[in-house]
Amino acid sequence: MGEKPALARVGPVHFQALESELAPIVQYLTGNVLNAGCGNRDLGLFLAGAGAHSLTNYDIASDLPGAIIGPLEHMPFADAQFDSLICNAVIEHVADSRAVMAELARVLRPGGHAVIAIPFLQPFHPCPGDYRRFTADGLAGAGQRVGLAHVESRAVHGAAQTLGWIAWEIALEKGPIARAITFPIVWLWTRLSHRNDPKITRNANTVQMVFVRT
Repeated sequence: MGEKPALARVGPVHFQALESELAPIVQYLTGNVLNAGCGNRDLGLFLAGAGAHSLTNYDIASDLPGAIIGPLEHMPFADAQFDSLICNAVIEHVADSRAVMAELARVLRPGGHAVIAIPFLQPFHPCPGDYRRFTADGLAGAGQRVGLAHVESRAVHGAAQTLGWIAWEIALEKGPIARAITFPIVWLWTRLSHRNDPKITRNANTVQMVFVRT
């Protein structure tokens, strides 16, 4: 089975591993998969174990071996080239979200699935910019406008990540005393509570949505 994926961290804020976020919907990521906005996170072994035949990593910048570099607004791939794709925590960072959504739909084959996640309740976190937040209704509508039909959606992370991260970012702005008080509280709370909370549906930290190309 391999080693358990490590938790991710932003300052004192712990987040579950991306593999854990994707596990409930990984059955949609099959065949020839595109990771659009891959960053430096290699999902190859995880997706191969779930049935993916190949993985293409693509981003504006990445240290992953073999990653293709370029903007998401204009991807160098053929129409309908991929059987499925993932775009995780990326669309908030691009200036033209509609262009990116259209490109994701273009390179996905009809009947193929796209797993797209974007924050709803998160603090400002530029990479290099930070432009928007989406509700579940907003993300579903953005997909519908480019030919992606909603299949299912989930709320990702819990109250600890939402409130803890906001508290930490405020403490960073307030100064060293606020940071010293906030850091251990947020560290412990998010370390003990880093899994998705199924009771939170309307106040999601992040909206994760599965689409099908119509």
